[in-house]
Amino acid sequence: MDSKFIGSLKERARSRHARIGIGIWNADSDLIASLQSATEYAKLLLVGEPGCECSLDYVASKEPWKELASLLAEGEIDGAVRGNMPAGRTMLAVSEQFGVRVRRLALLELSGWAFLLGPVGIDEGESVADRLELLRGGAGFLQGMGIAAKAAVLSGGRMEDRGRCERVDRSLAEGELIAIRAQEAGLEARHKGILIESCRGDDIVIAPEGVSGNLIFRTLLLLCKAQSYGAPVLMDKVFVDSSRARGGFDGPVMLASAMAQMREQHLTK
Repeated sequence: MDSKFIGSLKERARSRHARIGIGIWNADSDLIASLQSATEYAKLLLVGEPGCECSLDYVASKEPWKELASLLAEGEIDGAVRGNMPAGRTMLAVSEQFGVRVRRLALLELSGWAFLLGPVGIDEGESVADRLELLRGGAGFLQGMGIAAKAAVLSGGRMEDRGRCERVDRSLAEGELIAIRAQEAGLEARHKGILIESCRGDDIVIAPEGVSGNLIFRTLLLLCKAQSYGAPVLMDKVFVDSSRARGGFDGPVMLASAMAQMREQHLTK
């Protein structure tokens, strides 16, 4: 995927201008002010305590993570963005509200290359089954946008590193198995070992587990200045996770609004 893909998402978001709820926690005037620019893509509903004068619509709540999930379930909003709420509490609320195991893939853009990266939660992707479901879910997500995804599966070493230690051997075997299972499901996937530099041009990158995935994400976002558009949760409703390390939430709001447009388009077919 390239920057044209991101451009198409922005156009979808602007045309739909969905009602998107965004969580706020211990907010200050700078955070509230930063949300104004996101109204280019959506009608925002802030969920939480603004903590200052606020011209945007908001619902006050002492537990905004639960309120945001409830509003989404009841159809009061078209989609939701985590905002700056704590990840653990928010993902637990989503899991309990919708009865799902939370799986998410971050949408990143680096020098014109756009791709999905996962797992990015430190407690995600521990098993072969979890990472395979992430890959399959990401491929389905992109298929809904008309993209036949190419996926790269990473592991803990080069292919010739087998035998160096049990941990590396296990990681290599798991990476190979994930790629094979994905291929058997009709998807284009390759096991690339530790060679993350060979992934440029792929549409989905699957890390060895959540801790390394989170480190890759933070390195790209905070050191390499990649653009992050949030991490959609793979479920029927539109929920986009967003890192508290970011300076604003235009990207996740844009993605949530675009996803709401695509979801409605799919339901009317």
